[in-house]
Amino acid sequence: MTKLVQMLQKKEMSLIVSLPSNNYEVFQAAVEGGADSIKIHFNVDHRASGNHFLSVDHYKELIGRMVNSFSGPLGAVVGDALHKVTKEEVDRLAEAGFDFISLYTKHAPGWLCSERRLSKMLAVDNNYTDQLIASFRSMPIEVLEASIIPGEEYGTSLSIHDLLNYRHLTELAGKPVVVPSQRKIEVHDLAALQTAGVQGVMIGAIVTGTEAQSIYEATKKMRQELDRLAG
Repeated sequence: MTKLVQMLQKKEMSLIVSLPSNNYEVFQAAVEGGADSIKIHFNVDHRASGNHFLSVDHYKELIGRMVNSFSGPLGAVVGDALHKVTKEEVDRLAEAGFDFISLYTKHAPGWLCSERRLSKMLAVDNNYTDQLIASFRSMPIEVLEASIIPGEEYGTSLSIHDLLNYRHLTELAGKPVVVPSQRKIEVHDLAALQTAGVQGVMIGAIVTGTEAQSIYEATKKMRQELDRLAG
């Protein structure tokens, strides 16, 4: 069992920070702010941050520094298209000490089903079906990422309608559900997400901004509220 799965099973709700850029300063800001887990990107044009991310080889030094200075689960998006996700890069990340891979189901090649070194946090979009979600129960996929907000609604407020959808996913999937900040999730939304059965919230550029200071401040506020909720 990987660190990500252990964390999601143990904590009432975990805090994952999805970095808007691959540099050590923003990584350290997330660590110091209290992130439980951190995710970075490769081979991706990222909608929320507007950044373009290069291949794993381009970030060798950063990967080494991250692995050596953070004990929590490290994850990576390794492509935003099926052909961009290669076994060679997944192997390099596993060997480097990464803990999980994050992809949309439609971008995840079939051979990942036999990958045992890294957890798979796979995302569905707003076109998901109940049959697709129920199939998570019997497939070797460890975590469901609920990326179900249409792109044109990014950055808007969280609604009870959203919470009902997230609850529906937690009941169907039979696996931990992580909600990314496609909505502009606020500190006061965390209790409601917890009530909906969400086991992880993943904050990115829409909540954190793109600068180290704003990432630190947003992460710290979320950390303090989650700690308060946990008693």
